[in-house]
Amino acid sequence: MELFYLGPEGTHSHDAALRLRDAMLPSATVTACSTIPTVIDRTQRAAGEGLACVPIENSIQGAVAQTWDTLMKSVADGVTTQSLSILAALTLPIHHYAIYPIGTSFNDVVAVYSHPQALAQCQHHLAQMFPNALPVATNSTAEAVQYVAKEVGRNGMAQTSAVAIAGRRAAERYGLIASDDPIEDQPGNATRFALVAPVGSVAEAKDDLLKLSVPGEWVPAPEWTYTEYVVSLCLHGVAHCPGGLVGALLPFAQAGLNLGRVESRPVGDQLGNYVFYLDVSFPPQTNVAEITNFLSPVTRQLADNGVRIVQLGSYPIYQVQ
Repeated sequence: MELFYLGPEGTHSHDAALRLRDAMLPSATVTACSTIPTVIDRTQRAAGEGLACVPIENSIQGAVAQTWDTLMKSVADGVTTQSLSILAALTLPIHHYAIYPIGTSFNDVVAVYSHPQALAQCQHHLAQMFPNALPVATNSTAEAVQYVAKEVGRNGMAQTSAVAIAGRRAAERYGLIASDDPIEDQPGNATRFALVAPVGSVAEAKDDLLKLSVPGEWVPAPEWTYTEYVVSLCLHGVAHCPGGLVGALLPFAQAGLNLGRVESRPVGDQLGNYVFYLDVSFPPQTNVAEITNFLSPVTRQLADNGVRIVQLGSYPIYQVQ
């Protein structure tokens, strides 16, 4: 089994992938990919022997739209590639550090490299620390550190005009210095990572994979706490009229179901055409076997009203302490 993640080595996704591998899939190998769509694509094409570790939500910047949109497309394109489903999720505390070579003068820095999410999560600190620098987006935080490290090697001297934003693991991996303190703007910064598998490989009675989505069927790492069970849905065809969205959400309220997230995303064919992502949240004491019974009346009612529902995952969420 191969576990794909957003690389290179040293990203927060790499950290999450290693934690998921060690706790859930000890025999799996971890493989870095350059972008989130590539992670999903490699997983779909791994002939049932691939899994993905992808970020799905951050406590500061919200949902990682690229991940959700790519997962949704995997379902829409299920005829030519395998549809994917979330099996479990892991919430990690995230700390960002300024990464730079020895001898860097902060006033001389003209560019700060990192993933767009990391840049956004640190924007106020960056303005104070590097007043003359512009943010430059990269595919991942570790890719940014790689770039700064390569510049040092290319020049044969300390590079004083660029820094990266990443985790300490990346600084250690590429031989650079990390700031003493983290620089994210909000305390309690955390990112949720999803373990994703092709629907076919789960349906084909791979018991070890099936167990991962059922709390109590396996023993999580000691520092993991089971916090909630979530069913992630995507609604298509919500009426574009006054009360259209209310009508789509009301059945959930009438059934006593808690919506932890509601978010619109453009379909992409024209302005004003949206799908809606929903997370139905259940407390950890919920009997997972009964969740389908809770949701079935809602999905039938929505279907009768012309709304198509796509399930993107039914999974436990764990918090790393």
